[in-house]
Amino acid sequence: MGQIKWNDKVKLVLSDVDETVADLYLPALPEMVSELNKVLESGVAIFLISGHGLSGIQERITNHIKPELRNKLLIGHCCGAEVWGFTKEGNLKDRPYYSKYEEKMSPAQKEKWRRVVDQVVREFELIKYPTMPVQKFKEKAGSSPLAVMYEDRGPQITFEVVNGFDMTHEQAKDLEVMILERADVLFKEFGLPVVSRLAGVFALDFGIEGVSKTLAVKKVLEEEEILKSVGLSLEDVSEPEHLEIWADKFSTTFGGFDRYLSMAVGSKVRAIDFRPEDPKEFMAGYNVQVWDGKKHLHEGLLEYLQSRGK
Repeated sequence: MGQIKWNDKVKLVLSDVDETVADLYLPALPEMVSELNKVLESGVAIFLISGHGLSGIQERITNHIKPELRNKLLIGHCCGAEVWGFTKEGNLKDRPYYSKYEEKMSPAQKEKWRRVVDQVVREFELIKYPTMPVQKFKEKAGSSPLAVMYEDRGPQITFEVVNGFDMTHEQAKDLEVMILERADVLFKEFGLPVVSRLAGVFALDFGIEGVSKTLAVKKVLEEEEILKSVGLSLEDVSEPEHLEIWADKFSTTFGGFDRYLSMAVGSKVRAIDFRPEDPKEFMAGYNVQVWDGKKHLHEGLLEYLQSRGK
């Protein structure tokens, strides 16, 4: 068991999803769901914030949580482009608390965005597959680097260049950069507020300009209405020990996407990194601690949660 102990003062957890709560494109383990239920039952709220889409997070995580506990959950999907909550009955609310997607894009722009992405697919002769567990994708698609998992998540469109991960670093980078650069040219040409970025292990995201995990977290922490919906107040989230981050990508050498969560809450809030990364690669000045248990990623988080009270 690791030396990092449960913080009994925590009131709100900011958690990544992929490889932190569940493996890629797979549902959370039953044991994980059980532990999350216990955390929520204790009064702690959880804000799941991820690059993945709303329906995927529901199917893999929140649909498995007890309905009467879901109103202690928030979902910030597509890197925080929208933040959603649940009713007391456990149903998704009728509308998000906020949406950069609706704020920044007209119906005509949304349609034009899809046409531009389709053009990128044609130009690079990409072969589209729906999202699925990585091993299943490899069985279906073979090894072609042009085979991608494609998902339209509403506020974000994602290509998972899975086989690019098996190419040399230079080859994968060349392909990904060419796709991103071409897409950015077209987005600018058509006047769309969309930007391209590398994300995750092998993902290319096309998302709304100005969206970030940092902004989404700050929005939640500053909005009394949102906090009240999960049983919290502004005072409850005013102290560093009342917050905690669970994630797995803080190394700036490999993107460090979860550092944006730390940037939203300040240097004193504890972030637990469940990937065995080198602390020398972390952004200086933040309280990021590498989980020191026997397991890593979502199994490491499970190990941490099961250590509560021991």
